[in-house]
Amino acid sequence: MNRIAILVALGLWLAAPSGVAVAAAAKPVVGDIRFERKTKGDEDFPPAVFPHWVHRVNFKCYVCHTKSVGFEMKAGSAAVTMNLIEEGKFCGTCHNGKRAFGVSFETCTRCHRK
Repeated sequence: MNRIAILVALGLWLAAPSGVAVAAAAKPVVGDIRFERKTKGDEDFPPAVFPHWVHRVNFKCYVCHTKSVGFEMKAGSAAVTMNLIEEGKFCGTCHNGKRAFGVSFETCTRCHRK
């Protein structure tokens, strides 16, 4: 089974009209990582949900779990903030609008979902 077939089977991707697979704001599944917001007053803002399995299908662990990117091999060890992502750290290493979709008000719901 190829990668796209796996992702379609998991229900995490949709086929665009052009036939190209694009990410959907899917509901969390087993293996997803929720980044709960800890800032007072942000309780109503949904947490970011990281689709670990989708990334793991496409990349080896060491792509993200390095000192240069910032993720350790221990859940909850990274203090990820939007400012750091916008500076190109953590998710922002790839999600910069070049390698993967960028961080903007138009893309909030791709990560932040209830």
